[in-house]
Formats: sequence, C-alpha cells, structure tokens
Amino acid sequence: MHFKSLIALIVSTTTVLVQAADNDTDSCSFSKTSIIDPTGIQSLNACPTLDGDITITGNSLNSIDLSGVTVIKGKVLITNSGSIISLNLNQLQNITGSLVLNNVTQLNSIDLNSLSIADDLELISLPSFAILNLNQDVSKAGKVVLSDTALSNLNGLAAFDTIDHMNINNNKNITHIEFVNLQTVTDSLVLSFNNDNAIVYLNALKWASNLTIQDVGEFYASNLTAVNGSLSFSYNTFDKLNVSKLETVGSSLQIFANDDLTDLSLNSLREISGELRMFNNTQLENLDDSFNSLQRIRGAVSIAGPITNFTVSSLQRVNGDFELNSSSEDFDCSEFNALHDAGDIEGHNYICAAGVEESMLSSQSTSTSSSDSTDGSGSTTTSTGNRENGVNKLIVPGSFLTGLVGVLALL
Repeated sequence: MHFKSLIALIVSTTTVLVQAADNDTDSCSFSKTSIIDPTGIQSLNACPTLDGDITITGNSLNSIDLSGVTVIKGKVLITNSGSIISLNLNQLQNITGSLVLNNVTQLNSIDLNSLSIADDLELISLPSFAILNLNQDVSKAGKVVLSDTALSNLNGLAAFDTIDHMNINNNKNITHIEFVNLQTVTDSLVLSFNNDNAIVYLNALKWASNLTIQDVGEFYASNLTAVNGSLSFSYNTFDKLNVSKLETVGSSLQIFANDDLTDLSLNSLREISGELRMFNNTQLENLDDSFNSLQRIRGAVSIAGPITNFTVSSLQRVNGDFELNSSSEDFDCSEFNALHDAGDIEGHNYICAAGVEESMLSSQSTSTSSSDSTDGSGSTTTSTGNRENGVNKLIVPGSFLTGLVGVLALL
C-alpha cells in the first residue's frame, strides 16, 4: 500500500487522508477535508482522481487550477468565497460524484472543456459567472442546477439528449433556451424566472417525468406527447400556449398566473391522472377548443377566471371534486351540470357558477393552491397564485441549503 501526504491548511481538526491502492497511484481519497489556501489546491491537483468529501472555501484563493484532475468520484464543494475568480478543470472527463459551486461571488469563468459524464453538477449563487467552457459532446446528464448566474447562454448545457434532473432558474441574462437534442427527462426539468422575455424551445422533447415552466416569454414543445408526473405553467408572459401533441399527464396539470394568456391549445390531451387547476389567467376567456380530446380527469378540478366559453365534448368522467367559477355572466354550466347529474363527476363537492365576483375568484385561487408542492430543485413551496410570492419562493434550490449545512458542519 502506498501513501501520499498532503500539506494543506485545514479548517477544524479534520485530517486529510490521501491513499492510493497498490495498482492505482492516481486515486486520492479524502475524509471530510477543507482547503483554504493555494498549497492545498496544488496538492489536490497532483491527484488525477479525487474521491471523498472536499470543501474549498475562504478568501485566500484567486484562480483555482485543477487541470491535473480527470475524475471526480466524491463530492467537491467550492463555497463561500469572495476572492476566487476562475476555475480550471479543463482535463476533467467524468463527474461520477458531484461538483458543486455555491456562493462564489467573484467567480467569472469555469473551464470544463473535456467533460463527458456529469452525474451531479450544481452552479448556484454565482452572480459574476459569465463564461462557461463546456464540452459540446456531453449527451447525458444526471443532475444539473444553474441558478443565479450572469451567464447569457447555456453553451454545452443545452447539448444533452437525456437528462435526469435539470433546474435553470434566476439567470436574468439568459434570453434564449433551446434544447435541440433533448428527447427525454427522466426526473424533472424546471425553467424558472430567468429573463422575463426568455424564449424556450423544447421541440425535440417527447417525454418528461415532470415539467415546470415559469416566467418565460414564449414556449414551444411541438413534439411533447407525455408527461408522467406533473406539468405546470405559471407567471409566464406568453399569449399563446400550444402543446397540441400532448396526450397524457400522469399527475397534476396546473396553469395559473399567466396574465397575458388568451389562447390555450391542449387538443390531443386525453387523460389527466391527477388534478386540473387553472386560475389567475386574467385574459383567458375562451376555452371552447382547448381540451377537445379530454376524456378523463382522475383527480379534482378547480378552475376560476373570466371564462365565457368552455366545452369539453369528449369528457366522460371526473373522479374527484369539481369547482368551476366564472366571473362572466354569459358562462353556461349546463354541460357540466349534465355530467354531474349523470354521476360522471364523482367527487363529493360540485360547484359550477357564473357571474362570480372577482374577490371570490381570488379566494378560490388561494385556497386551491395552498398545498405544498416540490419545485424540482429539492425545495418545498406553497403557491398562492401571486407572481411576487412565486418569485420569492421558487428561486432557491434545496441544494443551496444542503451546501450551507455542509459548510457549517465544518466550522
């Protein structure tokens, strides 16, 4: 057994252990190690494979050169620094563990030009981060979080054809999000509160487990046929939403707080296995052609707004409660009354009303959205149907809190 010794300034009493197996002198294993000075960085750079729990922190570092590292098997966390301006990992090929950067306020550039596998890559609270050099051939990713940066484009982060979990939020310079090759999302895709006028293209996407779209200017997903979990559109500024090939939603469908939305097309949607919620879409009046193929809703229905026309001619059964309140005096409930009278709306509570006061619509939207929901980044949020509240509550990835707790544990 061979041993390498590292000399580094360590925060707390944690010991650095670097161990190499008989036939693998390139692999270094660390046990809860914190690096705060250049000497420690040089020692890390001597190890092509990094394993264990490594935290790089403090204000004694400037440019971090880890160009000797090719594999990250453990967790590398770079956090809470106001001095680091660049990170060079240009020979890194595989992240089979995790690479997390969190609250590195002066970081401007990251070089990941050789990366081919990324199981967990999280770039969070990097307000000066504007340059990402990423290998364009990375086709599959595990977890990717990009939050609160100065990036103006996604570069290689948009090259994937399959992702497990991706959360892109609060990057105010990003105006164009296009995943040309992305066909499958196995866990969740969250695109939330980037530039207010951001245009999103997901035209190659066919299937997603969960999809959340918030605060975008235009949205296109011309080949999306199935969402196995939840599908949510909220706080967006587009006037048209056309997902005309979507056939099934495996959990809930929520459309709320889209103030400019006037045209909604979900013409191929046959079944919603959870609930249908629509509220605070203040310009959405005509729903006559929005749900032409919808046959079954297995959860509850809660709809409120200035709806004048709403026809669901193929609807055969609603398994949950039903509440539809329209502020329009012209709205006709007869179609839904007939379904209820025939026993095809099975829930215990049934309400269909026209000419409802605006204040009552607001009350419904608050009560129907008061249950907790997960935003795809690990945090739990409570939606009130209010744009400002949504911005305040949906922007913080849970991984930020995890990183913070990890740092505090080292102190």
